[in-house]
Amino acid sequence: MRAAALLVAAAPALAAVLPGIPGAHDVLEAVEHFLHPESTELLIVSHEYDAAGRRKKLCVLKASDGDDTDNVVDAVEKCGTDGIVRLPDAVYNISRPLEIELHNAVLDVHGWLTFSTDIEYWIAHRIPFEFQDQSLAFAISGDNFVVDGNDSGGIDGNGQVWYEYAKDFGNKFGRPMSLAIKKAKNVVVKNFSVVQPQFWAHITIEAENVLYKDCYVNATSTNPESKSDPKNWLQNTDGIDTWRSNNITIENWVYQGGDDCIALKPNSTNIFVKNATCWGGTGIAFGSIGQYPGVTDIIENVVMEDLALYPSSQCPGYQGVYFKSWVGVPYGSPPNGGGGGTGWCHNVTVRDVYMEDIWHPVVVDTSLTYTDSERGKHPDTGTFEWADIHLANFTGSAKMNRVVWADCSKARPCERWTFDGIDITPGKTDKPELAWVCNNFVLGGNDGLPQCHPSNSTDETDAGGTL
Repeated sequence: MRAAALLVAAAPALAAVLPGIPGAHDVLEAVEHFLHPESTELLIVSHEYDAAGRRKKLCVLKASDGDDTDNVVDAVEKCGTDGIVRLPDAVYNISRPLEIELHNAVLDVHGWLTFSTDIEYWIAHRIPFEFQDQSLAFAISGDNFVVDGNDSGGIDGNGQVWYEYAKDFGNKFGRPMSLAIKKAKNVVVKNFSVVQPQFWAHITIEAENVLYKDCYVNATSTNPESKSDPKNWLQNTDGIDTWRSNNITIENWVYQGGDDCIALKPNSTNIFVKNATCWGGTGIAFGSIGQYPGVTDIIENVVMEDLALYPSSQCPGYQGVYFKSWVGVPYGSPPNGGGGGTGWCHNVTVRDVYMEDIWHPVVVDTSLTYTDSERGKHPDTGTFEWADIHLANFTGSAKMNRVVWADCSKARPCERWTFDGIDITPGKTDKPELAWVCNNFVLGGNDGLPQCHPSNSTDETDAGGTL
């Protein structure tokens, strides 16, 4: 009786929107529109029950033939709190940076949020990010939400135009990070891909309790010229960075690109990484850190396990696992200048790592600067502390002679490190003295690396422009 009454009440509306003889699907859709006047031609607003049996508001947004940015914002405004925003179509065109909030909600993406290629517009409308004066493309804030790419979608950053724009220029102003989990708590990002990111693919900003699971990043230059110089074409295409974030978990991570696969930036604490595979680029990075003079930053309580690093068909594997902090003498300003910061990285375990043909499998650099005129001018001045760090079960091969290259600072030597089962075969043996280098490194005899010794040789120190 109730259904019949609804149909009777809906009859005038049905007559208006269903000329001729409607099919069953048309009738149901028209009733849905009548019962939920928030719906539009492209946005269907209804309800759905989640796995726990809770009734959730559901917004299903169809893609348009043009710009979908405003429609996505509208769908989030309607269903971004205690609801589900579903994007079922193959492509949604996004023409500008986006900031949204989700609370007790799901962003259910089945296709691609495809960013436009108007570089000037993106830069002019950038979402500022204070660290290194960087920019964001899509920032999500809130709490208790899920971003699900369903193994079929995510973000297409149209990065090639940005790789052309920024070639040979690290940290070029305005390049935005694809997906930022910003000032958010209790978040899951799963089954989500970022292809051709404009800059860094993912970042957490002042976030807590975030799980990334089954995620994929691919930055590949299609310009034939990039084959001879992949690093300068693909620099700053990091997979994921963490900044001022706590309790971040990354599981089943796959990256292909030309920069850091995973990078822990200042004040990253309680980080867990399991089963990460990195193709090309600069590997697993702790830092950079210590860039801002007089500022104390930390990285603390980190466990990483089951890591694999390889060169890709486009880009070598420059570093494996590396620790990088800035020089102790500040020069210039971020993003490429700086130095003079302090702090510490403590309680780190990295274990069960396989590497293949990596230029520098284990690196510590405490004299970092990206200002070419200052490189090498301020050795042994860094005061950031690398201590209580434990590396275990590293296997595979280096590309050249170097296996461990730890260049710690005389002002703050590295200490309380242990090495257990570091079994990486050098790719070359013509300079065996380079294989195990530890400068200003406190070794006590029971740390597992008795063969490590000081060396100031500059042979094989080219690191693809990153160190």
